[in-house]
Amino acid sequence: MRLRLGMAKPALPLIPLLRAEETVPDADVLATWHAALSNAVGVELPHTLLALWLYPDGGGVALLAPEELAQDNLPVPVPDPVLTGEQTAAVAAIVLRAYPSVLCLPVRLGHRDVGLLLLADLTPDRYGEAERVLAGRVAEALAPSLALLARRWSPGPEGQTDVASAVTAAWTEARSPRDLFARVSGAMRPRLPHDLLEVLIPGPAPGQQYRLAGHPGPPPWGDPALVVGRDRLDLVALFEGEPVFRALDVTTRPDWPADLFAEELPAGQAIRSVLGTRVMSSGHLAAHLLVMSTTPDLYQAADAALLEEAGRLLAPKIEAYVLGSQLYIVRKQLGTLRSAPAHLTRIADMLATTPKLADATRRLAEEVRAMLPCDRITLAVRMVEGDRVVMLEPGETRHLADLPLVPVAGTTVGQVLRSELADALMESGSHAELIVPLRVAGRIVGAIVLTGRGYGAIGRSDIAQVQQLADILAPHVELARRTATMPAPVAPGWKRTSR
Repeated sequence: MRLRLGMAKPALPLIPLLRAEETVPDADVLATWHAALSNAVGVELPHTLLALWLYPDGGGVALLAPEELAQDNLPVPVPDPVLTGEQTAAVAAIVLRAYPSVLCLPVRLGHRDVGLLLLADLTPDRYGEAERVLAGRVAEALAPSLALLARRWSPGPEGQTDVASAVTAAWTEARSPRDLFARVSGAMRPRLPHDLLEVLIPGPAPGQQYRLAGHPGPPPWGDPALVVGRDRLDLVALFEGEPVFRALDVTTRPDWPADLFAEELPAGQAIRSVLGTRVMSSGHLAAHLLVMSTTPDLYQAADAALLEEAGRLLAPKIEAYVLGSQLYIVRKQLGTLRSAPAHLTRIADMLATTPKLADATRRLAEEVRAMLPCDRITLAVRMVEGDRVVMLEPGETRHLADLPLVPVAGTTVGQVLRSELADALMESGSHAELIVPLRVAGRIVGAIVLTGRGYGAIGRSDIAQVQQLADILAPHVELARRTATMPAPVAPGWKRTSR
């Protein structure tokens, strides 16, 4: 079977296809293909010698044909990741000792060289600029086949990558998710080249994904920078119910943001080829495993089998990480619940015995931080009727009456103060904020606002105990509020007279 590539002049020869999707062709197949290639190219590019070298993904150089050339021990340079003009010229200079006409040029796919093409002829001045251009187009036509062969190539059983063994070794040696998947990436790269490997697990909120391959360790889901929202990447829509997703060039897809994972790549580069698989564990979806490359048209359908094998091997470990994270949260919540009564009792005793409001609020903040992972505590206190409050920070020494009034109309705090909301929990990728009312004798005299760093730092499970805290605190706030709004007493000995 042959494929005609290109229609520009001079006409590109019919390039015979080299099949390497499943296994590496044996020596007889390579020799037959080389003979067919030489005959096809020789019509437009006459030559006495056509030589091809391969740059396997595992490193090194492999002579594809003709095998007789191996006896000459021709020094062939290794690209890094591409060959320079000086390197190809050096090879050509050596061959020129035996052949008056030589063309030597790399076979390049994307940003790396996958092979080296050499044409030589005994006729002097055989090759000019037109022949060089045509030889370059031949190299372009050969690039996809050689890239696929470079991925499969191995000099022998000892050079093959055993994915199962590599994953098992990484499993036992890794100290964190990030360490594990970095080791897995390195083990898989010779057989499945990629610039980035990512494992996406369900994130802390519906529709979100968490980049487990970048997670350094506990606490779970602790880095907001690793959370990917559905508005950025909708994996359900991307996979469309299929077990595998393959894109030859995601820059042409509107559902893949151009800057996605850009921070993991060198400046100016972007993800082009993507291959992904769903990782199933115990009958449910545990994660999505993706490999990505800056080279377009890199992944073939046959590559999915290797990625799916890796997904099956990694599924128990991924599931263990997820379950461990969930258990971490449950233990944390149970610990908080066990200690909450003692904390609330201590807070009530502290508020009853501390005469100064500044000291009481400062100590209150310390006790609350011991109960919940909050970074900021603010009290919104109603001093007048309407939608204006004073914002009291812990340790504030100024009199309540001296604090500025802040309008809260149209805000969530205002809604809680007007009883439009019983409470409010607001979450973003960087923080969580909980607002509950301060209630006294059926009236709302203010609100307590707790802010925690990181998504999920404060959750709906915390509302009940925070409301209990607010109910203990509210009478003391009301006392301070009433004291601040009372008129100043008239000094004894003075008598009011009318004029």
